[in-house]
Amino acid sequence: GLYPVQCENVLIEKCTAIGASDAGIYVGQSRNIVVRNCVAYHNVAGIEIENSIGADVYQNEAHQNTGGILVFDLPDLVQKKGGNVRVYDNHIHDNNLDNFAPKGNIVARVPAGTGVMILATNNVEIFKNRIINNKSLGTGIISYYVTEEPIKDSLYNPYPSAISIHDNTYQRERGYPTRKGRMGMMFRFKLRFGKDVPDIIWDGITDDKAATRQPVLCLRNNAGATFANIDAGNNFKNISRDISKVTCELPPLVSAAGK
Repeated sequence: GLYPVQCENVLIEKCTAIGASDAGIYVGQSRNIVVRNCVAYHNVAGIEIENSIGADVYQNEAHQNTGGILVFDLPDLVQKKGGNVRVYDNHIHDNNLDNFAPKGNIVARVPAGTGVMILATNNVEIFKNRIINNKSLGTGIISYYVTEEPIKDSLYNPYPSAISIHDNTYQRERGYPTRKGRMGMMFRFKLRFGKDVPDIIWDGITDDKAATRQPVLCLRNNAGATFANIDAGNNFKNISRDISKVTCELPPLVSAAGK
């Protein structure tokens, strides 16, 4: 689809992206980004921000993709660390398309039924979105370890941190999550949520050696949202649905991209 890489001052506006086996609208290793008033459907990833600094993604519609909106930091890239990404006022719904990415592509790991996925990045604010009828993950917050890929980049940080999710609306029809791929196996044999899949799922993997102790995840005022920490680092032994442990508030991010 649309694919700017290593750019500055990016505006993607009033575009439609259909049928990409990677991302329909992608911005990678860039700075100062606006993606607004776009539509993405029938892609593996509707909209993806990767290893980028300062992005506003707003007033878009992402539907009928495998994953609606992704915010990723990946290893082995020139720009190592993304962040200061705001995703707001979007309609992210019915992203239940079977994943058709080529094997080996990182988005081939995205489970069908993903609304928003945050992978190993920091300082991300997700707010005032409508996240509706995504059957597996309304929003997933995961470390790179869940991909089961080796990490050879010594400068890469595989953990998410300072993720703020607030004032969103979640709705999901009662039903089973994906049964395909590694995530499908996890749902079937480890998580066993049945038809009552939580809207917000955190893998619970934290950096015990982190120099600073800022919250990994803060949730508040999300209408209709249920939550689970799946404790993936301990083989899912202590799955918790206690949302009070992640109910907190982080300072709002300031737009680095303008409007």
